[in-house]
Amino acid sequence: MYAAIIVIGYRYPGTTALSVQIGYILLGVTFVQTLLATLYAPIFRIFFPFLPRVGGLRPSKHQRQHEQEENIAILTPLASTNNTYLTVAVYAIDVIICGLVVYFSGPNGGAPFFGDSSPFYRYGMSAALATAFAYRYRGALVASIGYDLFIVFAMLVRVPGSPPYTSINVVDIAGSLFDTPLVALIAASFASLLASYAQSKRREQDNARRERALVRVSETLARGATDRQQLVQHSVTPMRQGGHFQRLMIALVTLAESDETGKDMPVEPLVCVEVDAQSNLPDDTQAFTRQVLQSSQKLDTFEPFHDQSGYGIARLYLPFYKDGQIQLVLGAENVRQTPYGEKQEEFLAITGAQLLVALENIRLTEQTIELNAAAERSRIAREIHDGIAQLVYMMSLNTETCATQAHRIAEASEEDAELVLPLAKRLDTLVTISKQALWETRNYMFNLKPLMSGTTNLTQMLTNQLREFQAISSLPTHFEVDGIEETQNGDQQHLRRYAQVGAAVFRIVQEALTNAYKHADATQLWVRLHLAPKQVAVEICDDGHGMQAAYYTYDLVDNGERQRIYSGHGMRGMRERAEELGGTFAIAPFPEGGVKVQVQIPI
Repeated sequence: MYAAIIVIGYRYPGTTALSVQIGYILLGVTFVQTLLATLYAPIFRIFFPFLPRVGGLRPSKHQRQHEQEENIAILTPLASTNNTYLTVAVYAIDVIICGLVVYFSGPNGGAPFFGDSSPFYRYGMSAALATAFAYRYRGALVASIGYDLFIVFAMLVRVPGSPPYTSINVVDIAGSLFDTPLVALIAASFASLLASYAQSKRREQDNARRERALVRVSETLARGATDRQQLVQHSVTPMRQGGHFQRLMIALVTLAESDETGKDMPVEPLVCVEVDAQSNLPDDTQAFTRQVLQSSQKLDTFEPFHDQSGYGIARLYLPFYKDGQIQLVLGAENVRQTPYGEKQEEFLAITGAQLLVALENIRLTEQTIELNAAAERSRIAREIHDGIAQLVYMMSLNTETCATQAHRIAEASEEDAELVLPLAKRLDTLVTISKQALWETRNYMFNLKPLMSGTTNLTQMLTNQLREFQAISSLPTHFEVDGIEETQNGDQQHLRRYAQVGAAVFRIVQEALTNAYKHADATQLWVRLHLAPKQVAVEICDDGHGMQAAYYTYDLVDNGERQRIYSGHGMRGMRERAEELGGTFAIAPFPEGGVKVQVQIPI
């Protein structure tokens, strides 16, 4: 504007028509240069961010504000481009054009026809100022020296068509050569101080924001929840808002299970995703989560758009370990101009560790409840053993003694036989009922007490069970073991699995023995335990009066009547116990006339 006023509205003495024409041309050149430089910088995207972008994805207003707050360094758009050579070339061309404009416009400003006498002198200084703000002291010196070289050239070589220099003094030379470097160095110093202050101020603000966000997340975790899923659902929103993420994903990974080959099978994690309402990011969270679970490493990517906007999708997925296994995966996504930095990763690391601790507290609470329940069951079982079981046992012994004495009296005296035999039969019935009551009481005790505890293995547990059953029922019980039971010294996951299988086998054998004793009228039983590296199988056989064919298909009603052989609920319970652990349950006729129960469960 200053140059246009001088060229158009004022004529210095000695100004020729050629100089005026050159001035108009230079006005056009500088206008085009200013327009191109303004359009090269994304001015419209800064002041008009609501304009649509190619590709349809754009950051929200809140996200743009946070991204500008994150950009600590004060750099012009040219200095922040990725192509260094292009940036240097643009600034060099800017200095060259400004130098040539000042050189050719010297006659329009009056004597001495060079330097600060040119109407475009201050316009040319802007090239050095821009370089100073972009590259600090180094850019200020280089641009100022390059600009002064054109002024020196104008001193030595007159512009064609300009009048000769009448006088050149030291003031003209000093003013033309030292103004631009001095102003550029002051601008570089001011830019450095401003950048340092802004950096410290924004770092302080960022720390304060992050602390507030961590406090909100900590408060959410402290309030806690009764289960893991509820805790994850309550935590995802404050974590996303605290980290200024457009999408936050929490994947809670459960312990892996083993298949029939012994290999760990991946378990589909519990995934909870929170998305900004203004975001339309593509949903690829499950694929990236599986990638992190397979590689066991963090995923940090930046996928730029194809619209030359400089924006892209930044992703950061972090795994969290406990006992050598991934228990938690946190993933964050944003539409931004740069990949995620150290601040975002640190925020996810802190909040993820807090969430993992809260999840562990829930697990410990559940474990404490289970231990308390187990202790209470053991106490009740002990009370039953010391109280009701002892009384029932004494009643059984006394009843059996009375029945034996009655039979002896009947055998010794024929006269009293008619009177004593009915009493003896009733006493025999009471003996049977008391033994069944004792067996039922012992079953309740086994149901309450923990089964495989300490060094007790499955073989010992079944041996004790069958020995006690034989003592109570007086039925000969044969126990065979095929294979050797190895000592379980594996990982916790395998130990838990083996304990579950052992408990299921014990309960199934217990139910089968009870059914045979109460309903089958068996005279003896056989139990065979088959131990394999990847499987446990058990067979329970009796020589009772067997079952009708309808019962082999779990049909509890035959010809409209419910039979008494094997209770339906017991059969259903045995089958469910086996199938819950991935095993099989079958009932088949036994060659000796009874029933054979077959169970196979993988370990």
